[in-house]
Amino acid sequence: MSLSFSARVARRYLWSKRGEAFITIITLISLVGVAIGVVVINIAMAIMSGFEHELRSKLVDADSHIYVRQLDGKIEEWKSLVSKVKEVEGVDTVAPYTYNQALLRGESSSTGLLVRGIEPEGPAALLLSRYLEQKTPISELLNAQQPKDGAAALPGIIVGRELLRTMGIMIGEPVALLSPQVGSSPMGLMPRFRRFIPSASYRSGLVQYESGMAYMNMADAQAFFRLGDAVSGLEIRVKEIDRAPEIAAVIREKVGGFQSGYYTQDWTELNKPLWDALKLEKTVYFIVLLLIVVMASFSIISTLVLLVMEKRGDIAVMRTMGATERSVGNIFRIQGALIGASGTIIGLILGYLGCVALREYGFPLDERIFSISTVPVRIDPINFSIVGITSFAICYLATIYPARRASRIEPAQVLRYE
Repeated sequence: MSLSFSARVARRYLWSKRGEAFITIITLISLVGVAIGVVVINIAMAIMSGFEHELRSKLVDADSHIYVRQLDGKIEEWKSLVSKVKEVEGVDTVAPYTYNQALLRGESSSTGLLVRGIEPEGPAALLLSRYLEQKTPISELLNAQQPKDGAAALPGIIVGRELLRTMGIMIGEPVALLSPQVGSSPMGLMPRFRRFIPSASYRSGLVQYESGMAYMNMADAQAFFRLGDAVSGLEIRVKEIDRAPEIAAVIREKVGGFQSGYYTQDWTELNKPLWDALKLEKTVYFIVLLLIVVMASFSIISTLVLLVMEKRGDIAVMRTMGATERSVGNIFRIQGALIGASGTIIGLILGYLGCVALREYGFPLDERIFSISTVPVRIDPINFSIVGITSFAICYLATIYPARRASRIEPAQVLRYE
């Protein structure tokens, strides 16, 4: 018997309404169960992909795609190094920066933080300007600022909104910055000390950055931390962010590799534990939610087993007329596949529409906790494809036992008693 014969019989059994009302109801329940499972998985995966994309965007904007550093901590001849890095294909921008620890002291509190020196007209300043709560150009904010009390102008420093809140610092009021480096004084060795003015605040959505990172003019940072003309490293942004590891390896070879004391780090290295944790969490959610489809597949098994029992006489007649065991088994395999495919397709369509509706209308979130106003949704075709293929595969596997049971029915025994 050809496969077309099995398909015709399967469709007839599937849509027949005479005498199998109960089986039809179970079939519809199975189809709806598969569809609901696919919808839930797709929406959950889209939300998780959205959160991952948002976090990745914020981290990459806060950091750079690639860093070039030296083992001893300082790069003296950085200008020639910049020229070499710019020659690498795929590099977009290259800029020097400084990175030092300091103690920030206000009127009534103090805290340790990292101070990043950037060029006022560089790419890092351009990125920082997106998160500023003030619309003044970065170059003006990092230059000398006039205190509110009319005293002498002081260098400007940009701090996070969370740091302003926790320390009670006001924009325009001087603060003291203490360097871990010490200098000689009549009182003995004392840490270096200088006053700065918080000229602006930034809001990145990452509390750990807002509470522990401040920005100042690179020239002021070099003078305060006694770096001379040296910098802490180079920050590089590439045209294709996913090629960052590959480009980092090329840059490492271009600047002489570890033999010259230089090393590179890309954004995937810097946040590898976080990306691994997100990937694991996404996989676990997928597996757990897939159990909904597995439960629906048990309904498919029940439907097909009941149908096999109901159609024992038909199966016996078909066997006596020349139908093979394989043809009989294919009838129920095709029927289960049709149920699974219909439920999967309906689930994919409804899941897509649900993701679109959630993205357009949004589900409100507390911005104080999540730094975004609505649930982020990212529709990834690959996720939808994986969910669809996996769901159909589970439903098809559910047909193995009923099909085997149908194919092993003995026509003589059935016809003898019916």
